[in-house]
Amino acid sequence: MMKALLFCPVRGNTWLKQYFPDYPVYLLPFANKPAIEFALDYCFLKGIRDVRIISDEESDVLHARFRRDGLPGMNVSFGGASPDEPLQRVVRQNMAFCRGNDLLIFSGLFLPEYDKREPGELRIDADGMKGRVYGGDTAWYLIGRDKLNGLQSDWSGFRDDGPVSGAPVPDILEYYKLNMRLAGSDIEKYNLPGFSEGKNSFVGRDVRIPGSARVKPPVILGNGISFGTGVFAGPNIIIGDNCIIDNGTAIRNAVVLGNTYIGRNLEIDGKICCGNHLIDPESGIRIDVTHESVISEVAPDEYSASPFYQRVLAFILLLLQTLPYALLRPFLEFHATLAECLTGCGGKRTMALHGYVLPRESFAGKLFRKLTLDKYHLLPYAAAGKLRLVGNSLLEATGRNDRFIRDLPGYAPGVFSYSEFLGHENEPYQLELDEQYYAYAMNCWFNIKILTGILRRNLSTDCRAPRQRGVLE
Repeated sequence: MMKALLFCPVRGNTWLKQYFPDYPVYLLPFANKPAIEFALDYCFLKGIRDVRIISDEESDVLHARFRRDGLPGMNVSFGGASPDEPLQRVVRQNMAFCRGNDLLIFSGLFLPEYDKREPGELRIDADGMKGRVYGGDTAWYLIGRDKLNGLQSDWSGFRDDGPVSGAPVPDILEYYKLNMRLAGSDIEKYNLPGFSEGKNSFVGRDVRIPGSARVKPPVILGNGISFGTGVFAGPNIIIGDNCIIDNGTAIRNAVVLGNTYIGRNLEIDGKICCGNHLIDPESGIRIDVTHESVISEVAPDEYSASPFYQRVLAFILLLLQTLPYALLRPFLEFHATLAECLTGCGGKRTMALHGYVLPRESFAGKLFRKLTLDKYHLLPYAAAGKLRLVGNSLLEATGRNDRFIRDLPGYAPGVFSYSEFLGHENEPYQLELDEQYYAYAMNCWFNIKILTGILRRNLSTDCRAPRQRGVLE
């Protein structure tokens, strides 16, 4: 059995903090995918199921990304290290995790080479040790279980060969070159977010490209991107989630990190854009743009705000349901379950909400279900704009749900959902498909169709089967 230890100290990546101070080292995106996820994908393809991530910087975002449920089929744990901790001491401090197993170590920031189409298994003799040092803290090691148990502080003498290879990222220029390589011929080898739109082209959800815009592959586009009229995009571009490229701009051979606005009638060639920062990777110069109409940061959650018409409809529905709820409630016996639910894009915010288990069969219970009064307690949230009246399904705050909604263009849960309209509330995999479709199709009239469809169906059916409503697991 083999385990993996991932250690990427900040001290070896001062260039990253210079150019991208808001990004934890592990979450720096390569082609719109965090660096740590390339390492985890590699481990999974090679049959490694137990991974420990060692970090010398506090990052709630990193922990939240893999909280509770970890990754499907993998056990992911975390460990800490001081800023000047050498790799050898880190391994000794984690011997309880490593002992009795062969061990793969990734140290520093680099992209492990792999091909998702050719999975395999890593093997090492019990007393063997292989590796390669790229410079500084960047290296990989493959250590047999017997060798690991007797390993001293001196790690010299290992064989510089083996099945592992990778591309180190020691500075901003190599980071740019790596992304350009991923945007080109190497894109098909890796698991990247988005849908393949032909050779060397990956496109996320809710990407809006008007007819007058031109996009030339190879490109990698994230979720929730908007192109203006007359935009020329590509070749060799990587654009992160929730970005806006305004009218008349030409962009090629460029990396645009998420939540960035690129202004009108600009020409971006061979640059990296991040918020209001414009970086020339060749010279290493970073320009902080102060004029928001040129390059600026986009608020990541602004597109998930509840529309005004939904708040008005929620208030009207609340008024209509108040009297029947007050009249029926004394005759009903039911309970509510409390759950911590995701209410913000990327799972950054949660809210404790109750989900009613519908009352048992009776005349009052039947009428309660027909009038959809099991949603009455959520309507004040919708009227106040804390939830949408119609939106994404309410999901409990679990690791699996965190990962799922990160791939949606924007997660904005509602009292009513498309999955409920189709009757798929308690079918997790079908629910995910419904949510992906809703992300593409949602608009005012579609939301009204969902709302009226659910209300009409409840009125016209017997509603006899008790089922969970309001909060979905």
